Amino acid sequence: MLKKTLESVLSTKESDELISAFDQIGHIIIIRIPDSLTSKKKLIGETLLDQVKSAKSIFYQSSSVDGEFRTRDLEILAGEDKTETEYKESGCRFFVDVRNVFFSPRLSSERTRIAEFVNNDEVVVNMFGGVGIFSIIAAKLKKCTVFNIDINPFATKLCKKNIAINRLVGNVISIHGDASQVINSQL
Repeated sequence: MLKKTLESVLSTKESDELISAFDQIGHIIIIRIPDSLTSKKKLIGETLLDQVKSAKSIFYQSSSVDGEFRTRDLEILAGEDKTETEYKESGCRFFVDVRNVFFSPRLSSERTRIAEFVNNDEVVVNMFGGVGIFSIIAAKLKKCTVFNIDINPFATKLCKKNIAINRLVGNVISIHGDASQVINSQL
């Protein structure tokens, strides 16, 4: 879709160099652009914002996912410079801040597939649980208890917010801390 959207502003050679996929998380689009096209990144962002009607912000991922919190550097290309959005998956709503927490919409099918394996009355420990997407989906599907552990305080805060806005048959307990330490000292 990205190459088709940009065919009017890029040459055939440039289009061939373009990474064809992008991530859309709520109203935010995150794109990766090869070094050879960074001079056109604003044009690419503005074109995407114009063509993708549900998008309000286009960000360029200017670094790889890295560090203790597994975050990435983002540069606004077009639209609102707002990194928090609402994302929907498997009948649940989630607040995600794409600058301050790790999140990938590409894992949605896998999250749902694994959540379906959870049984009623089971206790699940979700280490590195982020904003709680898998944990909340599991607790929406089954009457289980899920401990969602993450070292990132932004993720823990958003997880608590996400628990509050979703109707769950199970229970999600958001815990801030290093997963190995939390498991050894609390679980």
